[in-house]
Amino acid sequence: MLDSSRLIGQTIAHYHILKKLGAGGMGVVYEAEDTRLGRHVALKFLPDELAGDRQALERFRREARAASALNHPNICVIHEIGEADAQTFLVMELLQGQNLKQMIGEKPLQADVLVDLACQITDALRAAHARRIIHRDIKPANIFITSDGQVKLLDFGLAKEVHPGGNMNTDPTMDQTLTTAGAMVGTAAYMSPEQARGKELDTRTDIFSFGAVLYEMGTGVQAFRGDSPADIFDGLLNRAPEAPVKLNSALPARLEIIIDKALRKDRNLRYQSATELRADLQQLKRDTESSRTTRGSLLRRANPGNRFSGLRSRRVSIVSAGLAAALAVGFWFPHDPHRTHALQPTDTIVLADFENSTGDAVFDDTLKQGLATDLQQSPFLNILPDQKVRATLKLMGRSPDERLTAEAAQELCQRTGSNAVIAGSIASLGSRYVIALHAVDCRTGESLARQQAQAAKKEEVLDALDHAATGLRKKVGESLGTIQEYDIPLFQVTTPSLEALKAFSLGGRAEFTKGSSAAIPLFQRAIELDPNFALAYQGLGVAYRNLGELELANENLQKAYDLSGRVSEAERYRIAAAYYSLVTGELQKAERIYEQWSQAYPRNSAPHNNLGFNYSALGQYEKALPEYLEATRLSPDVANHYGNLVYGYCRLNRFREAQDAYRQAISRKLETTLMHGYRYGVAFLEADREEMQRQADWATGKPGSEGFLLSYQSDTAGFFGLLGKAREISRRAVDSARRAAQKETASDWEMNAALREAELGNAAEARNITAAVLPLAATRGVNILAAVALARAGDSARSQKMADELQEQNPLDTTINGYWLPTIRAAIEIDRKNAAKAIEILRTAAPYELGNPSPQAEVGATLYPVYLRGQAYLLLRQGSAAAAEFRKFPDHRGVVVNCPLGALARLGLARAYVLQGDVAKARAAYQEFLTLWKNADPDIPILIQAKAEYAKLDQLVLELPGKLVSAR
Repeated sequence: MLDSSRLIGQTIAHYHILKKLGAGGMGVVYEAEDTRLGRHVALKFLPDELAGDRQALERFRREARAASALNHPNICVIHEIGEADAQTFLVMELLQGQNLKQMIGEKPLQADVLVDLACQITDALRAAHARRIIHRDIKPANIFITSDGQVKLLDFGLAKEVHPGGNMNTDPTMDQTLTTAGAMVGTAAYMSPEQARGKELDTRTDIFSFGAVLYEMGTGVQAFRGDSPADIFDGLLNRAPEAPVKLNSALPARLEIIIDKALRKDRNLRYQSATELRADLQQLKRDTESSRTTRGSLLRRANPGNRFSGLRSRRVSIVSAGLAAALAVGFWFPHDPHRTHALQPTDTIVLADFENSTGDAVFDDTLKQGLATDLQQSPFLNILPDQKVRATLKLMGRSPDERLTAEAAQELCQRTGSNAVIAGSIASLGSRYVIALHAVDCRTGESLARQQAQAAKKEEVLDALDHAATGLRKKVGESLGTIQEYDIPLFQVTTPSLEALKAFSLGGRAEFTKGSSAAIPLFQRAIELDPNFALAYQGLGVAYRNLGELELANENLQKAYDLSGRVSEAERYRIAAAYYSLVTGELQKAERIYEQWSQAYPRNSAPHNNLGFNYSALGQYEKALPEYLEATRLSPDVANHYGNLVYGYCRLNRFREAQDAYRQAISRKLETTLMHGYRYGVAFLEADREEMQRQADWATGKPGSEGFLLSYQSDTAGFFGLLGKAREISRRAVDSARRAAQKETASDWEMNAALREAELGNAAEARNITAAVLPLAATRGVNILAAVALARAGDSARSQKMADELQEQNPLDTTINGYWLPTIRAAIEIDRKNAAKAIEILRTAAPYELGNPSPQAEVGATLYPVYLRGQAYLLLRQGSAAAAEFRKFPDHRGVVVNCPLGALARLGLARAYVLQGDVAKARAAYQEFLTLWKNADPDIPILIQAKAEYAKLDQLVLELPGKLVSAR
């Protein structure tokens, strides 16, 4: 047997060994000269201690078989496997450079370098997986970077072949000597969860391992690390890694999204193929390259590697054939040499409805929707929003549902201060279809550009429309760079089905004119026609969200995210942000996406509005208000923006400005349910009972709105101790929601009532309501409220179990883990009289305690962490600390509004003053509470207790009543 330590200078077979290159656990590598071919190669030998190991030798041979079956520039070439003096060796191409582990060191790679390398690695995986080979040991040490930046995937010693049905090759000569059923193979820190469990594997195991590599490339540290293999496996199986952005703030938001999806522990939620992963990386690569140009100009360099370029070329050739016929019959509009000027990035465009002379109703609305979707990809073009169009039509004395002819569009364009109208038409030409687009300066009436395309059959109409839109974008002045960067084919970003697109466009129109309830069946119809229609799932999810049906909303938003490879750049931002903010609850990730979205599309109001919503959920109202203001400035005719302005001003105790924002919305004929709810809250804070009644009257009889305002009214009754009235109004709210088919919302109102009963001392009633609701609607929101209610009603065991389930099911949710779980667990400890532990638990909630996260069912936020902390300090008889907590309620009236805890905090403050021995302040606080509750139902337990405490105030100087100072 050869002594591998003395090989230098020797000739093995026809390879002359020159020097040692390196060594690892499974091989020693030398540089050698192939004396036959006159080339330098790398020879890999087993280490001496493994040279006689049958399993190691089989792994060695496996590497040769697997790698030699793959011929790809990103996979290290194995020329042959040889043997000399009973020693087996591999002959490989000689690489100059370093492995990825060395390249990373402990520092993250630059984004452009990272993405380029990642694309090459996925190319290698695609090649291996196409041959049904899974690597099973993807890690930085097995990825080599040559001196000219080329990736080479190494070490296929653990590779396995997967049969087409998904099962791995179980040929004894291939596998049984190396692994047995349930055995783990690979490197611990980079294993997939299924690999760590010894389960049957498929190509998705390499996706997870590569996700761990991507994490390390982006942060400089391993995704799963620990002091022992047990710690690492615990992280692999049970915990998400620390958010990459916390370790590298310069990490692109989309890369964080890609890493997150690659590292899903459930492989069905992971990227399903290396091809799918590479598509997202390639899109990120284009973004990374484009970031080197000036953001202000929004010029992005073209990328010849665009994965859609082949499709684009194919479509152009199809349409061009049709154009020849159009030229022959005179339908082609030539370039107008006398057109006045190109559009500028600040110009606004009005889209007219298409003129449809085909007689086929499927084109009505559909082509305008398709054109809008196509043009909205561009950061250059600024399409007048539908909300503004409909609001202006009202001011023109026309119906907001009126079709927008070219003439009406030109008048609307002038009224809105826009710059151009794009009108479209579709006509039949024998068996073909001709699509024409015409851009006109609406102030002068002069033509800016014309474009036309033909389709041989109906199924190719969207293709032709897409081609015409691209041509028009060039002619109106958009740069070639942005066109090539933001020109994903229309059928990719929407649907190849005209019928599905028609249903979707009708759903969008119904959302604006009739509300979310009317839009839902249309979005559902679009999905029935095309189950892969990402935008339809997004529309359906948003509609359910607007109606308070959060579980249904999340289900559809999840589906939209899973299909987000089919959407445009602008929609990708929208879908990803909604997914992270509403489905997984990762608000920090959503925040970064909103910021990048607003930078890429600076005239889009949505990222500002939604970012403000995120800030509000976290209690960061000072940061939320500027975002609401910017959203309103960009889109002054969107009703939700004004509703959020009312909300934002109210939260900062700026009630006059809140009223002004409401009046502006009403003057523009813009109304939403939440806007009226927030205005009701402002009226409550100003004791304007007439205005409160006006807002309540507005909602009467309106499905989907009535229940909201009724529940708000029930809180007002509860705030003043009118429990019987509160119960009656809550029942009406629940009934109204059920009539509107809002089952989840109805359950939220019931749980709101249960919480009220618990805090007022009616523990049995709170438990009864909760027991009745949970079997019917055990949604995430209901479970949160139920867990709080049960803890406050004395059922700590059930509450504990629900809290544990919430934590397991929502490991990444910011508000659940930062606000709700500390609240629930603190309530449990207070019930168990472990006040000190409750205070310790609530430290986690401190940054979010003023927040208004879902599912808080009131106009105002509960400040539950603050209230419970005050109760815990009362139990500890720390009066000064308790008083500091309860004083936060009157200090933040605009946050609390009419939440009943706002009234009960006065009682808590009185008890805190008692503990301090300050009878004067205690008497004043008791009187304030009792004045608020002067008309309260007399049999409420907490009121009976408060009156008894107040009656004994004069004796409290001598006997501080531990029995009277309680947690409730």
